[in-house]
Formats: sequence, C-alpha cells, structure tokens
Amino acid sequence: MVKKHITISDKSVLTPLTELVGSIIGEDVYAPCPVPHFRRSTMDGYAVVAADTHGASESLPAMLHLSDSKLPMCERVYTGDLVREAFDAVMMLEYAEELLDGTVLLSRPIAAGDNIMGVGEDIAANSLALGQGGQATSHDVGVLAALGKTGVKTRDFRVGIISTGNEIVPYECLPQVGQMRDINSPLLTSLFQTAGFRVQYYGIFRDDEVSLTKALAMALEQTDAVVLSGGSSAGALDFTERAVNNLGLPGVLVHGLAVKPGKPTILGAVRGRLVVGLPGHPLSCAVMAHMVALPLLRFAAGAKASMPMYASVVLARPLASLPGRRDFIPCRLSGQEAWPQQSKSAAIQVLAASQGLLVVPEECEGYSAGTTVNVRLWGGSV
Repeated sequence: MVKKHITISDKSVLTPLTELVGSIIGEDVYAPCPVPHFRRSTMDGYAVVAADTHGASESLPAMLHLSDSKLPMCERVYTGDLVREAFDAVMMLEYAEELLDGTVLLSRPIAAGDNIMGVGEDIAANSLALGQGGQATSHDVGVLAALGKTGVKTRDFRVGIISTGNEIVPYECLPQVGQMRDINSPLLTSLFQTAGFRVQYYGIFRDDEVSLTKALAMALEQTDAVVLSGGSSAGALDFTERAVNNLGLPGVLVHGLAVKPGKPTILGAVRGRLVVGLPGHPLSCAVMAHMVALPLLRFAAGAKASMPMYASVVLARPLASLPGRRDFIPCRLSGQEAWPQQSKSAAIQVLAASQGLLVVPEECEGYSAGTTVNVRLWGGSV
C-alpha cells in the first residue's frame, strides 16, 4: 500500500574503494578483463602433464625431468606463477621428491586441471561482477580491486531525522524533572548510517503543528525520506499526522499497526517521498525502525531487501501473547536458549541486553517453555 506511492531514488555518487564498505552499490559492475588474466598455479610444486603421472604410487613413482632435453618433463612453479601451455596440472610439493640430477619423483597421480586456475576462471571478462542494490562488504572491495576499479557509484540516499516532544532535550544535556534525553535521534542516526544511508538531523521540535510542519517541509525538500520520532500516538499534543497531511498527497496512509511495541506508527508519503512517524518510546521506536522503517527506506533507495539471519533456539521460559497482534520480543541468547526480555516500551537497556527479536505471529497465543523458536538476530544494526 505504501510502496506504490514512493518514487524510488536513482541518485548516485562516485565512492572510492577505500570508503565503500557499508554503502549501497548504485550500478552494475561488469568485468573489463578476466581474472586471472593468465593460467596460474594455485600451489607450490611442479607443473606437469597429468597423463605422465598415471599409475604413480609411493612404491612405483612417476619419473619426470626438469631438463627440457629429457621426457617426460616438468617445471618448478610457485603459487601465482604462470603455468605454460605445455602443462595441464600442478603437483603439490608434498607428493614430489627432487633429486640432485633434476629428476622429480611423483608419488601419486594427478588429474588435468588440478591446482591450476584458468584465464577468467574466477571472473569471466564482461560478466556481471557486482550487482547494484546490495550493501558493499569487504569481499566486494576485493572483487573490485581485482578488476582494477578505484571506485564505483553508490546510492546517494538521504534520510532526514526529526525528534518531537515538549519533554525532549538534547542527549548531552542534564534533564530536569519531567524531561527526557533525546535517545531516538542518535539511535536512528547510527542505524540508518549502518544501513548505507546519509543522515541529516533537523533537531528537536515542540508539540506545535506549525513549527513541525515547517520542519518537515524543509526536510522533505533537502532529503529523500524523513523519519520522525514521537508525536504519533492519538493524544491531544500529537501533530505528526496533521503535519504530514498539510504538505501534500497522499499524506498519511497508515496510522496504527496491530503490533506490540509500535502500535502508533505512521506511514505516509508526500509527493513520492517516504515519511515514517515512529513512536516516541525508545524501545518501540527502535523495534519499528528495524522492522518497518528500514525495509521501506531500502525500497525507496533502490536497495535490495535485507537477508535477516535467524538463530534456532529453545525458549527458557513461557511467553504469553494476545491473538490478533504481532509481538516483537527482544531476546537474550545464552547457548541454545532464548530468554525473552519483556519490558515497557519506554525502556531502552533491554535492546543492548538482547541479541535479536522473537516475532510472535498474530494467530499465536504464546509459547511454552522448551519450545523451539527462531530469533531474528540484530546483526549489529540496532
């Protein structure tokens, strides 16, 4: 429902290889040359003709010669060396004995192609070496370096972050009674940066429709998507929905999800740009950012969907849940056991103490102790 109202960004920027890890690849990269570009040995040993080793054993070794004047011949090679076309395999040193007269005894047979990497065997010329939309890893950097690439295009997707609430003060300040440090902005900033997005923080805004509308308008002009925290419940001081609807169609598309934590989450779009309103409570905000905001941001950025990792574990204690609602339960993992960390949605330490989320589906009324479940791992992203 939300995705059809989002215009996928195609903006990109050239990023050097040394700064690439974590960025979202913005182009398909084709190999301009084969890797390797010559037949090379993958072992220290002797280049041989495989047929000359047929029947070799420790009791009756094959006899080859380093001299070109005697047949069958072989050639000493080291890892990475060129293997001449005259040879079709490399015998490892462990199975060879070189005598003083240049004779080499081989104690086992070898098959053609063994311990040789052919031209383009790793990466074929003109093949797709790296597809766009994935988040670059150190392994991707290695592939690009092998192709001689000094940099590639990456998605230049900017996410604006806005905090709301009369009670919120900057996290570096000492809060007075009735005030709360801004936990959500630095948490969201680190989460989105880890996901490969560029983040612009717009500050803390009081519960005022006019000022929030102006802040949101500015953020939408300067970024590709905006995420707000706070101001999304149905209270009298919550103006997020009105601010979104003030700025253009389609406006708010979803207000409220059948989940816990995170029920008051807002999803919308303004002139093709994604707007997400997250709950103000830190635990709710973090869980919804991970489970709802991130997938939508990846879609808007033209990135591939993430591949979450799961741990199959046994519940250490029973867990109750209400049918008709999807529950996200932070879990602490200890060996093969999962300890549900149920807490109020205003809590935050439970996140740091957990290694992932147990997703309890809508039709489930909970699990008994000893039930095997799959916990979705944070993977360092929250």
